[in-house]
Amino acid sequence: MKQIDAFIDSVYQKFDGNKDEIKELKVEMKNHLIEAVHELKLEGKSETEAVRIAIERFGGEKEIRTVIGQLFVMQKQFTRWLLYFAIFFLALSLLTFGIIMSIEKSNQNERHKINNDISIILSDVSSVISKDKQDKIQSLIQSTNQVSKVEVFNIKNKIDIFNYIDTAKPEFQYEREIWAPEIRFIDLYREGNGDDKWFIYITYRSIDNLAVLSLLLGIAFSLPLFSIWGIIKVYQKRSLIFKSLKSL
Repeated sequence: MKQIDAFIDSVYQKFDGNKDEIKELKVEMKNHLIEAVHELKLEGKSETEAVRIAIERFGGEKEIRTVIGQLFVMQKQFTRWLLYFAIFFLALSLLTFGIIMSIEKSNQNERHKINNDISIILSDVSSVISKDKQDKIQSLIQSTNQVSKVEVFNIKNKIDIFNYIDTAKPEFQYEREIWAPEIRFIDLYREGNGDDKWFIYITYRSIDNLAVLSLLLGIAFSLPLFSIWGIIKVYQKRSLIFKSLKSL
């Protein structure tokens, strides 16, 4: 049926999409028109008249081209925005992860410096920590917003240091309140360091778990979007086009 082929070619002549996809769409459209022609011929129409009526029922060339063009544009826009959102969520989560881990690295360096400065303050102390040195240690803690507590233990001549620390009272302790909401991903942690005379415990706020959460959320949001985008690119949405054409 050359008239049907000519009609279909005229509908798709200005579309520059995927050639294999357009070829499949043209085949499906032709099959649909041939089926309509066959039904009309069973009703007593001649082949020429049946072809003409089938094409008219299908819609005019200009109208069909407009609908198909709009659907192609909608499909491309939809897949493009899916890709944009997937990239956005992934990039945002990676950026957030990097920023938080950078902050945590800076905080870690600050804690190590505080611990080292306390060790220097205590370097010439044998047993009793003077009020002046206590004030210096307290001032160090107050200079940061991440440390909530410091405990200093005298471990000179102690064999089982950690067992001793678990039960002993610190020679000096200073504690204050800092911002640390009671949620799973922001919490207070305790780390210690010492020499042969003094062991120092510092309790601090950590947000590194928040970095992991941001990364997981980014993956959780972006991965399904990437998957949907990939499925659409592989299979396309030709059923959407023909569903719209059949409703004309």
